[in-house]
Amino acid sequence: MSTNLFTSESKFLERSRTALSNAQLQQGIKQALADYGMAEAEITAGTAIYKTAQATWELNKKEDVETSAASKDYKKSYFDLQATFKKHRNQTLIYFKKKPELLVALGVKGNFPYKYNEFFDKVKQFYGTIEQDVSIQTQVSRIKITAEVVSDCLTKLDVLLSKRANFDKELGESQDATKSKNTALINLMDWMDDFDATAKVALYDSPQLLEVLGIFVRS
Repeated sequence: MSTNLFTSESKFLERSRTALSNAQLQQGIKQALADYGMAEAEITAGTAIYKTAQATWELNKKEDVETSAASKDYKKSYFDLQATFKKHRNQTLIYFKKKPELLVALGVKGNFPYKYNEFFDKVKQFYGTIEQDVSIQTQVSRIKITAEVVSDCLTKLDVLLSKRANFDKELGESQDATKSKNTALINLMDWMDDFDATAKVALYDSPQLLEVLGIFVRS
């Protein structure tokens, strides 16, 4: 997910864009900077660094939105199946408390699995065992865990696993985009530090022009 290096990344990017644009368009500023080594070629290079930072920032925002959507979709399916499984598990523990071998076969002994990978395994064991064992199917049908219910739950598990995979993919892409964005913003920040230092010297006697570049100097 996004890691902010600045008070406002968007504000920093807009200030950089404005400064670079004015440095190219306003002749007085352009000439003063060139006299101190910040010529048009250097401004063009800085603009390229800005564009890279802006593009990676926008990509990161897009990936964050997609990750958030994937997370919500996955969690909804997870909690829906979790509620169903918990009900069936508890009913099984109550009704078949005198059949420990059945409880072991269904994997319902012990604590409820709250880690997602353990939950997936236990759900698969519970409904998969029922699906594959006719004798167990007959027994659990007494508490309305029918073949249709089992098939539906296994289908929901497959969908859930697919949504988890999509969430993991989106999360990985978001994390990669965040790293790229942070690197690009740091590069721009370093360049803008040099730009500001040059501008403060070149326009030392013209504070009003410094303000045009977004640099405010105490009077």
